[in-house]
Amino acid sequence: MALPQALENYRKQYRKIKLFQDISSVLHWDSEVMMPEEGREYRSSQIAAVAELTHEWMTDKSFLEQIQSAKQAVNDLPESERKVWNRELEILMEEKEKADKLPSEFVSEFAKLTNLAHAEWAEAKKEKNFKLFSKRLEELVQLSKKQADYLGYTTEPYDALLDSYEKGAKANQIQSLFLDLKNSLIPIVAKAPRFESPFQKPISVAKQTKFCNRLPAILGLTTKESRLDISNHPFSTSLGKGDKRITTRYSETDPLSSIFGVLHETGHSLYESGLSKMPNWPTPLTEYLSLGIHESQSRLWENQVGRSLPFWEFMYPILLKDFELTEVELPFQKLFNYINSTEKSKIRVEADQVTYNLHIILRFEIERDLINGKIKVNDLPEIWNHKMKESFGLTVENDAEGVLQDIHWSMGAFGYFPTYTLGNIFSAQFFKKFTEEFPDSHNKFSANGDFSDLLNWLRKHIHSKGKMVTIENLIQEATGEPANAKYLISYLEDKVKEVSVTN
Repeated sequence: MALPQALENYRKQYRKIKLFQDISSVLHWDSEVMMPEEGREYRSSQIAAVAELTHEWMTDKSFLEQIQSAKQAVNDLPESERKVWNRELEILMEEKEKADKLPSEFVSEFAKLTNLAHAEWAEAKKEKNFKLFSKRLEELVQLSKKQADYLGYTTEPYDALLDSYEKGAKANQIQSLFLDLKNSLIPIVAKAPRFESPFQKPISVAKQTKFCNRLPAILGLTTKESRLDISNHPFSTSLGKGDKRITTRYSETDPLSSIFGVLHETGHSLYESGLSKMPNWPTPLTEYLSLGIHESQSRLWENQVGRSLPFWEFMYPILLKDFELTEVELPFQKLFNYINSTEKSKIRVEADQVTYNLHIILRFEIERDLINGKIKVNDLPEIWNHKMKESFGLTVENDAEGVLQDIHWSMGAFGYFPTYTLGNIFSAQFFKKFTEEFPDSHNKFSANGDFSDLLNWLRKHIHSKGKMVTIENLIQEATGEPANAKYLISYLEDKVKEVSVTN
């Protein structure tokens, strides 16, 4: 049955906006992976132009009229179809109302500035000199504060930015959650064993690439819909239906860094791939629900799967072959222990799963104070280093391993960091429920690398839902209870025991 013309008109305009947003994603991906250095300035203008154009289309009065006409047309549909359409238009109006609050010139300026900032951040990190980036970061902070003012908030500016990544989240609630989590993590960290690297010699990038290229397909993301490249900071992005991009970075002395980068980013792309398979894609309902849910998918594949015994029972002989090592040179037990070793480290993306959340808490505290005007940009290195000493007992030697290590602030992504820990909490709860329903899954993992039961479970309970439900309802429906950090704590406690026993 054909859709009423008003609904056809609305979706046609929405899909035009979505199409150009995906074009912008192509420009961003190329900026990080393929673009020559001298192209940065002009590329920033291209990205800014597309951002301004899509924002103008979203905020145009004629689009509002199309949405209103669509709402009227929904009333003439069969009752069974109205719920989905009403939810779709509700989600769109929330996005439109937020977009309406941001002037087009602001959107253009923000897009251009963040693209320029990335290059300056990368150079500053390379030179280990925060001063090379501080001026640009100050501009980004001021723009982010202005964004918070445009969007509006009731308690603090940081809430407005946090809401863009995790709808409805409040900084004071996050702070309380993180404090409880930190108190639970401290005793786990204290008793968790530490193991030395079992790699006796450097592993070439070519050998790591061979192994890493296998991982997405093994987890369920085929080469027909994805590709793996190199970037300064691992990331994943969706360029449209059937086109998911993953990047990682390589270290010859730490080959696990590239492996877990790929596992993490594959988790993101598997979620985007699942969303792309939803009926009538693309619509406002086929977008990801929140960054916390998005991160739950990446952290689940990275940790609950990627650091598990069954996973490495299957992958170990493949890794030996690709790395051209013998069992004597790389004993299984030493590898598995090292993969699950707990050690306080300076670098977040290389942190173990036990101490990782302490890195997130540190960043949350800093950026919250920064946006709320309690600290200044120029003081960031000193504040960062002090907190690293306080939380980890570690001394930061230079800005590259300190305040410059993450890409997020160069993207203007203030409010993003807390979603990593929320993702850890959600992922542990999701995986626990999956293993209850599929108690034999570990045998399939270890015997033949069959992760289809897990992927299908995630497709059914998370990916296929899109934005049809709220975050709270998604977790409740998938697991039978509200979000609860106890599953993350239990998982980490069990992991420490597992490694201690197998040592």
